[in-house]
Amino acid sequence: MPDQTSFEAPDSGGPRRRALVTGASSGIGRAFAQRLARDQHNLILVARRQPELEKLAAELRAQQRIEVEVWAADLTKEKELHEIEARLRETSLDLLINNAGFGTAGNFWELDVEREHNEVKLNVVALMRLTHAVLPAMAARGRGELINVSSMAAFQPGPGMATYAATKAFVNSFSEALAEEFSGRGVRVMVLCPGMTRTEFQERAGVESSKIPDFTWMTAEEVVEAALEGLRSGDVICVPGFANRVATQLTSWLPRSANRKLAAGVIRRAME
Repeated sequence: MPDQTSFEAPDSGGPRRRALVTGASSGIGRAFAQRLARDQHNLILVARRQPELEKLAAELRAQQRIEVEVWAADLTKEKELHEIEARLRETSLDLLINNAGFGTAGNFWELDVEREHNEVKLNVVALMRLTHAVLPAMAARGRGELINVSSMAAFQPGPGMATYAATKAFVNSFSEALAEEFSGRGVRVMVLCPGMTRTEFQERAGVESSKIPDFTWMTAEEVVEAALEGLRSGDVICVPGFANRVATQLTSWLPRSANRKLAAGVIRRAME
């Protein structure tokens, strides 16, 4: 079967690939949108903050001469999520990037349970439902790509970020299972597990980024380059950065009890 993932501008007169990116207004989602625009993908941008999306869309249209649609929605709200689902089922899509998500930090019993609930709705339920919306058409065509953005937090329990780590563990398991279901069928599913990435995530989660060593950080653009390279290579799990891959391998060798204590120490230090 020929490679369906080129990430190069199509030949003159050929149809452009279309990609949808959730959480596109900032961070890794914004970097995905900018990178795919440079590769001449037509784009659909989804996020809550419509002004930021409209500004980004205008920039990409002017710079890259591509089509960019803005679908502003809060995916934690059932009605808005279902509206995006319905539109997706009527849209021909080559690549879906489920990037929208957020984290919370602190002792679980001290956190606002409604915010924890919304964290599960966005990180898990929205991702699952949007995935289900695009896969039937991709399966029927025998081609399509899907990147679910997870985290290195998925590989061990996260005391101090219990809900976040649990949601990302779901994303990893779910994505790996889908990748196997589609093995040999032309549809690629990959889970992206970045480590510390310089975005708004840490501030929103209440993590003190200055306590984290500089060598552990990557930029959103570096994460995106690693992700697209991983998709080209047929990876099912992509962990960007050599140090992150080493750390992930080490955690797989440690007993679960040691992983819990190690994760708790790292998170506690970042919250101090």
